[in-house]
Amino acid sequence: MIAQQFLDQVEAHTTMSALVSTRVKLTRNGREWKACCPVHSEKTPSFTVNDEKGFAHCFGCEFHAGPIRWLTEVEGLDFLDAVRKLAEDAGMAMPERSAASRAKAERVAGVRPALEAAQAVFAAQLGRVPSVQQYLQRRGVNQTLAERFGIGMAPEGRGYLEKAGIGVADGLAAGLMWERDGRTGLRFFGRITVPVHDARGRIVGFGARATPDAPADAAKYLNSPDSEIFDKGRLLFNLHRAAPAIRASKRALVVEGYFDVIGLAGAGVEEAVAPMGTALNEAQLTQLWRLTRSPVLMFDGDAAGRKAARRACEKALPGIAPDRTLKVALLPKGQDPDDLARSQGTRGVEAAVEDALPLDAFLFGSVAEGIDAGSSPEDRAAVWDELAALADTIGHDELRGEYLAAWRARYERLVSGKERAGKTEVLATTVEAEDGDYRWPESEDDSEKRLIAVVRQLLQLRAEERAAMEPIREERRFVRELAKMAGLRLPQVDAVVKMIEMDMHEGSSAGRHESESVLVLYRRVLAVEGPLTEALLPVVVDGRSRPKAVTAGADVPPRAASALAWHDAGGV
Repeated sequence: MIAQQFLDQVEAHTTMSALVSTRVKLTRNGREWKACCPVHSEKTPSFTVNDEKGFAHCFGCEFHAGPIRWLTEVEGLDFLDAVRKLAEDAGMAMPERSAASRAKAERVAGVRPALEAAQAVFAAQLGRVPSVQQYLQRRGVNQTLAERFGIGMAPEGRGYLEKAGIGVADGLAAGLMWERDGRTGLRFFGRITVPVHDARGRIVGFGARATPDAPADAAKYLNSPDSEIFDKGRLLFNLHRAAPAIRASKRALVVEGYFDVIGLAGAGVEEAVAPMGTALNEAQLTQLWRLTRSPVLMFDGDAAGRKAARRACEKALPGIAPDRTLKVALLPKGQDPDDLARSQGTRGVEAAVEDALPLDAFLFGSVAEGIDAGSSPEDRAAVWDELAALADTIGHDELRGEYLAAWRARYERLVSGKERAGKTEVLATTVEAEDGDYRWPESEDDSEKRLIAVVRQLLQLRAEERAAMEPIREERRFVRELAKMAGLRLPQVDAVVKMIEMDMHEGSSAGRHESESVLVLYRRVLAVEGPLTEALLPVVVDGRSRPKAVTAGADVPPRAASALAWHDAGGV
């Protein structure tokens, strides 16, 4: 562990604007610097850098970072790599390593040179195997692309390690050899190889694919074994190349294998990464969320690909937040990203990304697949049990309530057989900039969230009105103007506020607990009628109560019919 005193000294010796300016174009603003935020999209600069205080702050998305967090959250470096970079730039020596650290360094001292020597052999060997070159060309991998990704061919004979100067000890440590019962052997031979790098671009191992003429029982893919430098649960193939493109495009495509990544690169899509033969996990998601708020999963269109996407989405739920989520691009059955890139090029990939499903929609569809109003009560009940259990894993309290609200409304429509519940009144209008550059809000989901935010502000201001009547009235007028600018209908905003105030009167069920005001707010915005104790959301939020199933052809109960999900409130 690095002492906090050293971390403070490293940050104190770093000029924040110099660090940030390598990524963001800064403009002097008095004693500070300003720019458009690199973390969220904006047209008016709300991102500031203060060298005296040593931090950057965005007043739009509330992102706040000192030098270390800047390197980990924006540049995507690991914590130790970030500290090491700052120390080197400041001319400071890193603290003495522990005995365990020194021992590890000694053990892996020959690993990276051995990997680099093996890569030189593999890359040179590729040109000597015409059949493999032809296979790669059929897959759209030309010589330029092969050289860029370091694609090679592992020779058949064991002698190539000795000729490259790689001894048994280093070969074992580098994962190029195996040892069992006192015997040793080659791990990679007669296979197409692809070098794997860490986030800093250092080679840490290899992925290898069987050749087209390999025996039928040969494993299709083989990776380096886990070691002190190769941890496939934390690695993302191509992250070191893709990171700049991810930051520039503000998106990341996550595919299943390294040839999918290479195929997309051949079509001009540079922001793709892939896990190393494992399900996408929390550590890998954290690396991606440091670079973009909503990575897109683009897995194969077969059952296995959909299952892998489902597992990844479930892994993501504990870590999602308003600025961290996922999308899923569902490809046609039997097609993978590599096929899509070769057959349709960049246009096909962009179309798939454009149609990607939000995390909540994909999970609901996955859980409720095959269920409708004619399904048995047991099957329908099992769907809600599974959805409630998934929502229970969401760590962000408010987001958990939003997911449950959306899923409950969808569930009610699904089991009732009704295409849409409640009124179709539009909650917001669309506003165009004078130059026609954008349309806002981007979706009805955003409209609904803006309505919630505006109503919250108005409720708070009304509560404070007795203490400062005139200033508060002025603030209310300002908030109403903001709501108007956002395209929200003022009569409806006022109606929502009044309905909530009625529920909050002394003696009502909502008045018993101040914390229930948020639930009342959600209930009113979602148009759920009836006493609070019987309203939809207070039951949904704990996820334990099961909604009553509706038989096919029966009238939709008023409570179910009036529940509108967040994502489609105001839609058609």
